[in-house]
Amino acid sequence: MENKTIKFYITTTLPYANASPHAGHAMEFFQADAYARYFRKKLGKENVFFNVGVDEHGLKVFTTARESGTTPGNYLDELVPKWMNFCAKFKIGFDSFYRTSSKQHHITAQAIWKLCDDQGDIYLKHYEGLYCVGCEAFLLERDLVDGKCPDHDKAPIVYSEENYFFRLKAYSKAIIEHIHHTPDFLKPESKKQELLNFLKDMEDISISRNRANLPWGVEVPGDPDHTLYVWFDALSNYIGVPGFPEEMDRFRTWWPGIQLCGPDNLRFQGAMWQGMLASLGLPFTKHLLVHGTILGPDGQKMSKTLGNVIAPLEQYDQFGSDGVRFYMLGVLQTYLNCSYREEDLKSAYNTHLANNYGNLVNRVIHLANQKSINISDASSIENDFINKIDAMKQKAEAAYEAFELHDAVSLVNDMVAFGNRYFQEKEPWKQDQPDAEKTLNNTSYLIQTASELYEPVIPEGAKKAMECLKKQEKTILFPRIG
Repeated sequence: MENKTIKFYITTTLPYANASPHAGHAMEFFQADAYARYFRKKLGKENVFFNVGVDEHGLKVFTTARESGTTPGNYLDELVPKWMNFCAKFKIGFDSFYRTSSKQHHITAQAIWKLCDDQGDIYLKHYEGLYCVGCEAFLLERDLVDGKCPDHDKAPIVYSEENYFFRLKAYSKAIIEHIHHTPDFLKPESKKQELLNFLKDMEDISISRNRANLPWGVEVPGDPDHTLYVWFDALSNYIGVPGFPEEMDRFRTWWPGIQLCGPDNLRFQGAMWQGMLASLGLPFTKHLLVHGTILGPDGQKMSKTLGNVIAPLEQYDQFGSDGVRFYMLGVLQTYLNCSYREEDLKSAYNTHLANNYGNLVNRVIHLANQKSINISDASSIENDFINKIDAMKQKAEAAYEAFELHDAVSLVNDMVAFGNRYFQEKEPWKQDQPDAEKTLNNTSYLIQTASELYEPVIPEGAKKAMECLKKQEKTILFPRIG
């Protein structure tokens, strides 16, 4: 039987490049990075591919650039480095940073358009509708609250022009059947009915804009008077990155992949994109993971008007990469809407990282050095203890592989808490040398295991802890936050 190497391809959405990263972007990038890190260790670095990037087209970007008194190109050249800086500071270890303004993306998006057109899935018609610039999407009257988009609190504009349309309705039945027959396609379970309801009433969608109204974008093949609708344009990156349609052998090794998105993107990722894949004759997305919304400390949606906006880079300056990542991945629920509260971040950081984890590492190293004990001695670790820790490890790994990050971190926290209780109960400072060697090596094994499991979430601190154990050198891994 052929032993096929398992490949793991994961991608975030491409956030609009019209502002600096916000808390929702941070949650999505952190989650994807943690999964990529976990599976690199499990499968090997060469078998994991992690894609992030920015969506640089659309009316939102064009309008923001114009309001800034510059061209879209110049505006993006100033903004994109802020996203790269965000990734660098928060240790987002991507393999690809995708920009939709690139020449290659234009080629890929146009090739995908042509293939869908060859299937008879694109047609031209006049359309008038309510368009929300913030959503980059047409809305129906029923979507509005007091005549405004509920997400952006602004009235949509009346948009009337001749557009190209994609026959999305033709694929609704196939997508619905896939959702019913593939239980792990969409997480969380609570989002399935929402997507099914949308698919049930789904209509064909506009996929172009008149160039006179939107000159910034990918040109429609064979019609220079139109540009691709920003979603049809940007969604194509998911398959373009691994090689579609030019490098099909490479593409087939990676697709289908895992995609993350926020709840406001569900209809685009779960319906429009899956319809495009069906038109192309490609497999649907393997897993679509829909994280929750990050709310302000007051429990309301973040807005500049309310003054409750959390800026990730400002949080970095206060709490560092590990502090923010640990809170957002290990304290906030993976798939639920959650309020971001700095006091909760401080409490969780001090309890789990500074007190339990970091303190345990230093206590073991301090006592080992005091008693001249080598804590990297595998022969001194008791088998029963190994079995107990390995059973805990398996549960945490199962949570990672079920894409339940919060649960995975909670299980590692439990392992470290057990380590502290074990250390206190054994009192190795009172034990004779042979027993102390067992206790310290047992605890060292636990810390090493916990560090490997923590690494996807807190890469800096976990790696430093493993280095400290290896060298038997104490350090302040997680300074307490006041």
